[in-house]
Amino acid sequence: MTAMTPGSNIPLPTARVTVDVTAPVRLDVSGLLLTADGKVRSDDDFIFYNQPAGPGVTYRSGGGTTPDAITVDTASVPPGIEKIVVTASPDAAGQTFQGIEPTATLRNADDNAVLATFTPPRLGDETALVIVEIYLRNGAWKARAVGQGYANGLAGIATDFGVTVEEPAAPAQPAPAPQAP
Repeated sequence: MTAMTPGSNIPLPTARVTVDVTAPVRLDVSGLLLTADGKVRSDDDFIFYNQPAGPGVTYRSGGGTTPDAITVDTASVPPGIEKIVVTASPDAAGQTFQGIEPTATLRNADDNAVLATFTPPRLGDETALVIVEIYLRNGAWKARAVGQGYANGLAGIATDFGVTVEEPAAPAQPAPAPQAP
């Protein structure tokens, strides 16, 4: 097993790898399939609890008892997808990573053997992280430890990678009371 540091990478010895992310609080984990320009092809390339499967990538809920996970089957990733980023954000609204040390564990999806772990250092007011990338380089798949934080939550990550984020509807304003004649 390898303990990764920010920016380090490892070759993937297997076509199927699972990334789970643990922390002392409940996390939402998701995956984004990216093209060479670093963007999704469509919102269908955003894999998370409400859209748990995409081409070559699946989401598994831990149900609060085990960590959420993203599994990547590199043999099934469509041509043109060069990177899958795995993200994490605290489930509680407004929660930051201050004092929380999430750890990503990369596993062989077939036998659950641990390939590497990564705990991003020095987290603060981030509300979402790109924690790990699974990427294609010179025909071979690799994993990179990232640990890039975002202060604007998962919506900030999704927007950066080209996902359309629907803004919540503005609260209805009450109609003015009719004036007496």
